[in-house]
Amino acid sequence: MKAKRYSTEFKSSIVALYNEGRSANSLANEYHLAVQTVTGWVKKSQIVGTDMNGHQVTRSEFNAMQKEVARLKEENEILKIAAVLLGEHRK
Repeated sequence: MKAKRYSTEFKSSIVALYNEGRSANSLANEYHLAVQTVTGWVKKSQIVGTDMNGHQVTRSEFNAMQKEVARLKEENEILKIAAVLLGEHRK
């Protein structure tokens, strides 16, 4: 069975309703969603800090940044190894 896709606007409106005091259970029942879906959207939208420019960073943005840092570190290690190998090859 294919998973349903919800628009960003819909997710944001559900999170806004939750932040206004509605429970995840009532929102799930009213909009025919799984409670875990609602709580997942709420968790991903939580503010976890600010960036260097003072902009708020959500949990999902933070997770994306962590993945990007890990990828860049891996690429950097590959480039270091390549530089060593190329340096040895030129001798």
